[in-house]
Amino acid sequence: MKYKMIIMDMDGTLLNSEGIITPRTKQKLIESEKAGVVVVLASGRSWKTLQGFGKELEMDTYNGWFIGANGTALTEVKTMEHTVLGQVTPEEIKEVFEIAKPFEVEVMGVQDATIFDYIPDSLREIKRQYRIENEIAEDVPWTGGVFKLVSDQRKGYSQIYDLKTQEGFTESVNKMTFCHNEEIIKELYETLSKKLGDRFNFMRTSHTWLECTPKSISKGNAIRKLQEMLHITKEETVIFGDGENDLSMFDCGVAVAMGNAMETVKQAADAVTEDNNSDGIAKFLDDAE
Repeated sequence: MKYKMIIMDMDGTLLNSEGIITPRTKQKLIESEKAGVVVVLASGRSWKTLQGFGKELEMDTYNGWFIGANGTALTEVKTMEHTVLGQVTPEEIKEVFEIAKPFEVEVMGVQDATIFDYIPDSLREIKRQYRIENEIAEDVPWTGGVFKLVSDQRKGYSQIYDLKTQEGFTESVNKMTFCHNEEIIKELYETLSKKLGDRFNFMRTSHTWLECTPKSISKGNAIRKLQEMLHITKEETVIFGDGENDLSMFDCGVAVAMGNAMETVKQAADAVTEDNNSDGIAKFLDDAE
């Protein structure tokens, strides 16, 4: 293996469309770890929601790392030593929210194990029909997900607060997220980037999901810090991603877009592999040997 570090996004990259790591990809990553390669999960998810996947990949045995919430925190899996690199303050949440409010999108403030969720009435009606059409159980919270208008987030987040007004955002969060249809998210992305892009990172994880972190926080900045700590160079690092929140990583190593990646991500990558349902990560690593 010519690489010393393998870095992967989760949803749409390491995980297939059913949200699991396929057997071939799992085997290849564990083989790489046994050969001394550092495996890193770099996700919009919090470090707590990555723990199960870390155990599945035996990262606690082979010195793996988590980059959580788009670079908000670094976690050494073996010791679970956790370093927070930055958060969105309540004052910043209010500022971003005021611009997003006219778009009537779902706005979430995400902590390690908690989601503060504001859903406007107009979107709640759309979600109500979505629940019926998709036969979603009544006990499932209304919270959206990266690829779904209603997604059961309870496995990753033990507390989900349904906020009636923006006044419920009273605590600092790892990131803000926004959910609606593709057209509205695109328009919101362009508006927020124009008005606040000098102070915040706005990134589309999917066509219906937008994320926000402070300008100083990104997956790329977290990777550079980790490379410095572990004395691993850009040339010794390979990075896999599919969404625009992965673009900040691509300057930190050999950038590989998944076959299912957004077109902007494919254009920025050094190479494109198979999609997340076809063991794209494992196939690229096999070919690289």
